[in-house]
Amino acid sequence: MSVILIIVDIIFFLGAAFNVYWQSQIEIRSIYKISSLIFAAFIGAWLLFSPTNQLSYIIMVALFMLLNIMNGVGGIGTKKIVINGFYSGVLDYSQVVHVTLIPIEIPGGKSKVAVIFNTKRPQQVEMNFNVSYKEMQKFLDKKLSNDVSVEVGQI
Repeated sequence: MSVILIIVDIIFFLGAAFNVYWQSQIEIRSIYKISSLIFAAFIGAWLLFSPTNQLSYIIMVALFMLLNIMNGVGGIGTKKIVINGFYSGVLDYSQVVHVTLIPIEIPGGKSKVAVIFNTKRPQQVEMNFNVSYKEMQKFLDKKLSNDVSVEVGQI
């Protein structure tokens, strides 16, 4: 059992290193996905109440919590889009075929934008940003190829 936990520890550590690398490339951060934090709290509490004194198990739980907290961070990176949420990862700009920008006006003058990336696979990735849709459109025009259509939608 200890060998399996050590292997899981190594996998979780490599996942954390992967997240740190790609999250350091983010130029425009998206709004943090709270769902990752809630998931980490529920599963982490359940794992921590399992009585054990094995160091490898304690490290596994700590890395699991760290990964779930890190998965809430995402944004537009220099080389790829860093996807946040439970199914986090990276999305290459060449995989994007269509982008929908949905401006959100918040009382008090704050601008936000919801961005939906449609990929070559039948997949949609939705992220929210604390910037105006015009700023996001200018930034995405620099990153995406000319074949990608960018549409401004409405709520």
